[in-house]
Amino acid sequence: MFKRLRPYYALLLRVKWTFLLSILCGIVSGLASGFGLPLMIKKVLPVLFSESGVGAEDLVIFDAGSAEAVERGLDFLPSIVVPAAYLLVFAVMLLPLVFIIRGVCMFFNTYLLNVCGISVLEGIRMRLFSHLQDLHLGFFAKHNSGDLMSRTTGDTMLVKNAVVEVTNDLVLQPFTLAGAVGFVVWQAFQSGAALEFMLCLLLVPATVLPIRFVGKRIKKRAKQMLSKQGELTGILAESLQSPREVRSYCLEERECSRFQKFVHDFLKLQLKVVKYDKLLTPLIEMIAACTVSFAVYRAAVGGLQQDTVIALVGALYFAYDPIKKIGKVSNRLKESFAALQRLEEIIQTPIETLDPADPKPLGKVRGFVDFDKVCFEYDAGEPVLRDVSFKVSPGETVALVGPSGAGKSTVANLIPRFYDIFAGAVSIDGNDVRDVRLKELRSSIAMVSQEPVLFSDTIYNNVLLGRPDATRQEVIEALKRAAAYDFVMSLENGLETQVGERGGRLSGGQKQRLAIARAFLKNAPILILDEATSALDSESEAAIQSALGELVKGRTTFMIAHRFSSIAIATRILVFENGRIVGDGAHADVYKNCPLYKELYDCQTL
Repeated sequence: MFKRLRPYYALLLRVKWTFLLSILCGIVSGLASGFGLPLMIKKVLPVLFSESGVGAEDLVIFDAGSAEAVERGLDFLPSIVVPAAYLLVFAVMLLPLVFIIRGVCMFFNTYLLNVCGISVLEGIRMRLFSHLQDLHLGFFAKHNSGDLMSRTTGDTMLVKNAVVEVTNDLVLQPFTLAGAVGFVVWQAFQSGAALEFMLCLLLVPATVLPIRFVGKRIKKRAKQMLSKQGELTGILAESLQSPREVRSYCLEERECSRFQKFVHDFLKLQLKVVKYDKLLTPLIEMIAACTVSFAVYRAAVGGLQQDTVIALVGALYFAYDPIKKIGKVSNRLKESFAALQRLEEIIQTPIETLDPADPKPLGKVRGFVDFDKVCFEYDAGEPVLRDVSFKVSPGETVALVGPSGAGKSTVANLIPRFYDIFAGAVSIDGNDVRDVRLKELRSSIAMVSQEPVLFSDTIYNNVLLGRPDATRQEVIEALKRAAAYDFVMSLENGLETQVGERGGRLSGGQKQRLAIARAFLKNAPILILDEATSALDSESEAAIQSALGELVKGRTTFMIAHRFSSIAIATRILVFENGRIVGDGAHADVYKNCPLYKELYDCQTL
């Protein structure tokens, strides 16, 4: 059962002493509960309330000279006898002492266990998050972001519970159970009638039946519930990220109706998990009640004293509680395994773009880019690029044009190796991009996407991402070159203005100019502009065209655009259609010799 959790137990190594101390405290607490409290009921309370009064005789906790002790070979232990004169003080102090020991150990067990749990949770989430950072872009195109968020937050919590809290219960509850059963066995050896109580132990295995029955159903329902929770989170994230579209198309009622449906379905699955989870305790209690009733009946028939019966019933109670918790452990394991399966779907997803085993140094990049018979497809059997070949010299500015879906953005994604090609080769300065370290490769490439992404931070820190070791003056200079400095300084907090989630406090054009400033600051030898001016108005585009003209000098630049006005600075044009290059050359030559380019250009000009 725990074989699947074995890789995650390694996360406990960094807090192993804390975890062991927590377990030790739990063991002491369990023994104090299972053995200590029934012993107090048996030995102390009857003396305090005996008819002869307190202090009439010495209290014998353990008599090493008794026949039972000799017969069991325990006569080597010292006898525990409390003098009558001190009996009241001893009795009054002993009960709270047991509870103090039990309570203090229980607190440290719980507290230290939470320390370990937080550490393990951090480790699981970081392992998952780190793996997500290394996965190729196609993975995110096939998975809902809300579902990935749900797995990273909620599912990891369930796995943490299995690794830490469930393990703790499986170690501690048997000690509580052993203490209680040990007391029953001890009493059975002291009195023949008490032996009848041991018959109840024969019914303990019967609790396995409801545990197995309920556990199977909980695992199935928990997996369904977690999947539905991911879908619910996805709908919530999608709606919160699209407030303008929802209101402009009057989709409020539609979104509420859709959300309500998923909430209702999620609620039904939750109730099914709760139903099976809460069903286990009554089942075990019914079995325990039958057991205790039978034991009390046999005790009455056998002539056991009242104090012995009460102590034994108390011991059975403390035996019942661990059995109940161990039963819940099974349910929690089923839930955690459902969550673990969802996590491993991510963790076990192979990383397609790995660093080579023996990487070649890229060195100082000049910017020679070579596509040699490149074939690529996102989905098997659906090629996106077909035998694409072209060479770009250092410092050349190339525009990639063509209808949507022709393969322009795919070419741009293959240069920084966001995906690995299926056939052919992509080389930079004669080095296959698959033979160099990803970090070194991508450090030599600056990219401005069609939809610029800003992180929830200040304007200054967002631009600084281009080159984290840049000075403040260099950041300001990059903003000026991107025609962004004036609008930034017009804001109340200037460079320290918070841009909000995904730059939500700025306009589309402002976000685009900050992304361009980031590229200016990176100063990479290869530049990719994917619709870099698409969000700019005519005035801003005109202002930035001169800046782009300066930026592309001495750099190999790939410009992807549908607006032909934005590629005026390009010295070469590659025309794509259905994953193939159908035109290559300067504007005049391509316009003359490529019907597709002529059609696109004329339509836009008109």
